[in-house]
Amino acid sequence: MNAYVIGDNDMITGFRLVGVEGVEADTVEDAQLALRKALTRSDIGIIIISQLYFSDSTMQEQIDKIRQERVTPLIVEVPGSKGAFKQIQISEIISKILGMKI
Repeated sequence: MNAYVIGDNDMITGFRLVGVEGVEADTVEDAQLALRKALTRSDIGIIIISQLYFSDSTMQEQIDKIRQERVTPLIVEVPGSKGAFKQIQISEIISKILGMKI
């Protein structure tokens, strides 16, 4: 299984330096399209997305739905090189996936 990154140019470049494939997304719509395309690939086990796109509620809802319906790929948000970032606890992500507080 491979990793795949969706983020800004600097983020994509950094991940490519360590051999991780990805696509640059300039807008939330670009990120949503990239996510839909990545989900069609069976070789991707983890999708890493810049937190910048999580400010959009439709993107959050889409990812929450994917997390509840599918085992793979694992979708992880990480701070990108642009914009402010918020700290997220791993227990919060697991709670969203399981649908209950842990």
